[in-house]
Amino acid sequence: MTPDQPSRFQSAQGIAKMSKHYFFSENPAEPKVSIDARFEVHVLLTHGFSLLSFASLTDVFDTVKLMNPLSEVQVRVLSANGEEVFARSGRRVAPDGALEISQCARGGGAGPDLFVVCSGPEMGQSEQRAMLSVVRHCRRASVPVCVMGSAVRAVAMSGHISRGTDHWTRIPANNEMATQVEFSNAIFVEDSNITCCSGELGAMDFALDWVSSRVSANVSAQIRNYLLVSSARSANRTQTCTVADTYKGAPKRLQIIINMMIQNLEEPLSTSTLAESVGLSTRQVERLFALHLSTSPLRFYRARQLEHAKILVEDTNMSMTEIAIACGFSSQSRFARVFRKQYGVSASALRSASSPHAHTNLPGHLCVLGGDNSMEQSGGGRDAFDV
Repeated sequence: MTPDQPSRFQSAQGIAKMSKHYFFSENPAEPKVSIDARFEVHVLLTHGFSLLSFASLTDVFDTVKLMNPLSEVQVRVLSANGEEVFARSGRRVAPDGALEISQCARGGGAGPDLFVVCSGPEMGQSEQRAMLSVVRHCRRASVPVCVMGSAVRAVAMSGHISRGTDHWTRIPANNEMATQVEFSNAIFVEDSNITCCSGELGAMDFALDWVSSRVSANVSAQIRNYLLVSSARSANRTQTCTVADTYKGAPKRLQIIINMMIQNLEEPLSTSTLAESVGLSTRQVERLFALHLSTSPLRFYRARQLEHAKILVEDTNMSMTEIAIACGFSSQSRFARVFRKQYGVSASALRSASSPHAHTNLPGHLCVLGGDNSMEQSGGGRDAFDV
């Protein structure tokens, strides 16, 4: 190395200085912020994981190091057996190593400061056993854990949490499968040392929040600026893709009726009951649906029940009779006929096609709006479903 050639350490200092200037000194009069981040994150991937969730999470942590290369930030990507993992999109990711319970030991400061499970719509039994074993170890060692994907249901059904969240497409199924857990439509929910995350871009919201508490709120804000994120959603913010949110532009009383329908799928309310709850006549409610949704209240209600049924078929192991009852059908045979007519395939065939052994499939959510001739209309003057 010549006298004019900078050492590796000096080069790193220069990069750090430039990074600080780029991130923190748009106005030369503003004080520079010192970043002294030291943390290690382990991310367990299982087959079918979301690349968006994975990248949203790890890019936040990687940006901390980009801002100051001298920061001691390490992100280790793991798989259950150390082999490549297939993302939902079919892309392959080579992990840094295999999952080991001993990696979560915190004795003498060793082990991760955060353990994240980024899983697909289903987990194999061996993957689930290994993951739950590490979660139990992390709980004993007070290591924070974040789970997303099918790992949410796994920790819920194993009794590790009493409240949580998941991607909005999976919450209905979770409510049926883990009745002891209170699921909310939040971006992420913390319960003791376990945080359930909705995944997708919600993973970035969680990571930004974690950096804010672990490093500083200022650093978290500067990461948002670099990643072109205008604001981070807090844990108590609701997810924005629910059926109710789809109709926020509708009149207030129509929104109330829609919310009541969604909350009463198992025992559907009559149109007259819905109308009375918002101070309207049945005919006025029918006109609201025709004007804003181009359908009738009955057909709209039935579409929501079938959407819910489709999620339960694809995302749970509930029997068809249990699904029929949970979705407001008085018999399994009636449910089977209506389901096949709506989706062009039987519920059992759809479940087989959605199996992870067949192909990786995202839990479906088909929103059927007005003018759908496949929905059966009720007979003259009837005010309840013919179920």
